[in-house]
Amino acid sequence: MRLIKILTVSLLISTFLISVQTSVHSRQSPVDDNHIFQANKLFRENGIYNGFVVLDRYGRLELKGDYNDEQEVDRAFSLAQTVVGIKWVSPVTPENIKVKEWEKRIGSLFERAKVLKPTVRGDLPPGPIKNKYALIVGIGKFKYGKTSANPRGIEPLQFTVRDAISFNQFLINQNFGAFRQENIIFLTDHNATRANIANALDKIKNLAKEDDLVVVYLSSHGTPPDKYGGVFIVAYDTEVMPRERVWHTAVSEAMLRDFIEGLQAKRLVMILDTCYSNGAYRSVPGFLPPGGKSLGAGDDEGYGISSAYGQRLLGSKDIVIEDIPIKTTSSKAKGTESDGWGKVLIGASGAGEQSWESDKLNQSIFTYYFLDGLKRNNGSIKNAFYHAKPLVTQRVKQEKGQDIEQNPQIMATSTEWNMHLMPKK
Repeated sequence: MRLIKILTVSLLISTFLISVQTSVHSRQSPVDDNHIFQANKLFRENGIYNGFVVLDRYGRLELKGDYNDEQEVDRAFSLAQTVVGIKWVSPVTPENIKVKEWEKRIGSLFERAKVLKPTVRGDLPPGPIKNKYALIVGIGKFKYGKTSANPRGIEPLQFTVRDAISFNQFLINQNFGAFRQENIIFLTDHNATRANIANALDKIKNLAKEDDLVVVYLSSHGTPPDKYGGVFIVAYDTEVMPRERVWHTAVSEAMLRDFIEGLQAKRLVMILDTCYSNGAYRSVPGFLPPGGKSLGAGDDEGYGISSAYGQRLLGSKDIVIEDIPIKTTSSKAKGTESDGWGKVLIGASGAGEQSWESDKLNQSIFTYYFLDGLKRNNGSIKNAFYHAKPLVTQRVKQEKGQDIEQNPQIMATSTEWNMHLMPKK
């Protein structure tokens, strides 16, 4: 089935393009012939001899030509971002460029498809919750981070570890989540390596059964959007030089998608309090365009979860709820814990936005209000999200500026997605 999904890449990327083209097209492009020359010159200097960039109809740099493999595409895409920034490089589509590696995959697609059996969509609801598992990750310090000894690294985050601790405390508190501590994998800072996070995802995937509930909470920096528009999650040991290594050493979209697809549990709540921001990488040599920031943008430029990213993680055909405000209901009725089910993806910010920390709250703004909503609403995911969303938007404007936006996002694969993280009363 994984190979079959290659055919849907173009459609999903088209969805991504539609979601961003309005904002891009509404601004006059700062990209000119000099930027095209700079990008193509960098390609040659870095061994990319058959690939090049042109200007697309929205005034962005667009990759064209032939590439040996995905790594070379990543290198070219990353180099283009260092010239004009993330918003002025078009996501890659297989129609635009030729990649030998992709041609081989598609060439064997139909032969493989003949022997593959249809997957079970899992449309039937599970029974009452049997076991509850969680992975909680908070990373504020990085192996290649900025320190007094290394002033040319990733900016640290103040409150991500505090966020993770707060979320863990909520889950293990017998008056709230009542999770068993041995069923929670808790990783922070140097323990939150890419390998440890991958192993934790695999462990939970192997343990959780159909009637179980799984919660994944990740708080860290995000990477720049990759060639398909996905923002990966920076692990403790994620590398930033050469620049494209940030995608190869972070917690990737493929890792999360494999976890979601392989999970037997029909109840999953994944919370990503992470985004890309220019400010996180301003100290890293060569990471941002000349001048230290993307064209027409400052350190507050951000990039959160896009619609296409969520569709790729959850499966575009399975998404039935995509941040459609629904009137919240009382979650205090008995017997409601086992009613909710589905796979839910919650993002602290939307595409083109940053996820902010608050010096006044001493936490991530989203995590603070989401946890507050869980406590006020008997652990109801739906009520907690719609409690947090307007408060996050309001608080960000108050603390960061009236022109700064942060709008939490949610997607779900079931109309009955209102799971409860707290036990029955």
